[in-house]
Amino acid sequence: MNNQEKILMLGLANRDKRVYALLFETYHAPLFRFAETYVCCPGLAEDIVQDVFIKIWENPVSRVSKSLRSYLFLMVRNACIDYLRSVQVEDKKKQKLFEAQVLSDSVDLDIDENITLKIKDAINELPEQCREVYLMSIFDGLKYSEIADELNISVSAVKVQVFRAKNRLREKLDSLREFLILFSFMSFFKNQQSL
Repeated sequence: MNNQEKILMLGLANRDKRVYALLFETYHAPLFRFAETYVCCPGLAEDIVQDVFIKIWENPVSRVSKSLRSYLFLMVRNACIDYLRSVQVEDKKKQKLFEAQVLSDSVDLDIDENITLKIKDAINELPEQCREVYLMSIFDGLKYSEIADELNISVSAVKVQVFRAKNRLREKLDSLREFLILFSFMSFFKNQQSL
């Protein structure tokens, strides 16, 4: 740990607002860029970084093994991973809800032309590679490794593109009904392929 970090640590332990402001000025921008690479959303990245700074203010760090910088990046990385895990759990819950509703005939999902157009428009508005990867994954039913081989990109790039597509579609199709209908389209296409 260098001298500047030792001074910052001492100031944080004493809850010195000037030191905290210096810490924020020094590390906010790189932490934000780092978080954005994980969550692919500037607003969310900003929220995660802000939460990390709040935690540090509320619970000042007394000991850091390597460096304060490494510690901050580790906190942001862990917060991003926690968020991504929670999103995956939420997506699984929505999918299970939809499957349960489709299997029971208690829900009437009448699809009017406006909703169909809204879904198609939302998919068409995705960036080109994002749209292509998403369609290959959802409508063609290809595995991430198969998409990566076909497009000559890495599997992690495929995962990122699918994640981005789902987030953008969720934003565009803001009502649960439209989101459920999107899942019904996906199920329909997958069932058609297996026939």
